[in-house]
Amino acid sequence: MNQQKPRTSIIMPVYNTAASVVRAIKSVQAQTDPDWELVVIIDASPDHAKDVIEQYLEANPDPRVRVFAFDENRGVSAARNTGLEKARGEWLAFLDSDDAYEPRFLEALHTAAHQSSSEIAVCAHKLISTEGTERVRERAAQGEMDGRDAVIALLHDSFTPYLWDKIFLRDTVRDARFAEEIHRAEDALFVLNALMGAHDIVVTSEALYRYTVDAGGLTWGRVTPVRESDALVALMAEATKARPEDSTVHSALTVSKVLTYLNNAQQALVVDSQASKEALSQIRNRISLRDALTCFKVRPIFGAAGLLLKVSPSLYRSLYGFYIKRRYGMAFRSSDLPS
Repeated sequence: MNQQKPRTSIIMPVYNTAASVVRAIKSVQAQTDPDWELVVIIDASPDHAKDVIEQYLEANPDPRVRVFAFDENRGVSAARNTGLEKARGEWLAFLDSDDAYEPRFLEALHTAAHQSSSEIAVCAHKLISTEGTERVRERAAQGEMDGRDAVIALLHDSFTPYLWDKIFLRDTVRDARFAEEIHRAEDALFVLNALMGAHDIVVTSEALYRYTVDAGGLTWGRVTPVRESDALVALMAEATKARPEDSTVHSALTVSKVLTYLNNAQQALVVDSQASKEALSQIRNRISLRDALTCFKVRPIFGAAGLLLKVSPSLYRSLYGFYIKRRYGMAFRSSDLPS
């Protein structure tokens, strides 16, 4: 084990997670593959997370854990970019400080990558509720695929867009960085860039990541400015420009565009404000009938949602509200949406 160049660099931003960050660190220290470094970036956390980390490492020294701290809050993308600059490993992994790895996370993914000669390895994960119940979720089909197929699957929303259920060969990531002006789906953009540089990807059904479901995150309290969605759509297109003649990738980009704006619309539908109504109006203009029909051919449900949003946002809101109530036990507040 070479501390100057460990096998894997694990990047973990920390913000307002004093209650869980030690659990996350311990899950890394419990790895059956010990050849790693943990790059901790404290993003000017407003709680006492920095003190908690320092006290834990003082009592449990571990030279593999490297801690850096921002003087002011810069956001998760800036923290991850700093982690990429500090990382020394041949492989990269990511961990959220309110989650945890299973002990075999690194060992199992490296084994899968080695056996298949893949540059990216992906696992299933466990959803941990606030009550402590666990449910396994798979977001990609088990087995091997090439980079192009994975790109198309990601754009179709049938491949996991997350950072934390993967390991990436550093050479595949190249100079990819997180877009600091994007605050929703910035991880999917990074994954897309990595997939564009990969020849082979392997997916295992073993659930190796423990994802804590944040009930508070289900309120969609922030409506993403439409300009951020515009920027994300443009950056997705930029990431795939190496395949300008590939009609399947081009079609998949349209599906991704529709999904991006639908996600934005869903936030606006939940949050009852004049700003959300204005955002919804902008979003409806961003999705053309041609876009919705293209999406319908590949992902009928999403294409139909795009068409319905264009034709009758009130009906779309009613159906989406029924879905939210069924899945999360939430109800929309009254809102006078355009018909």
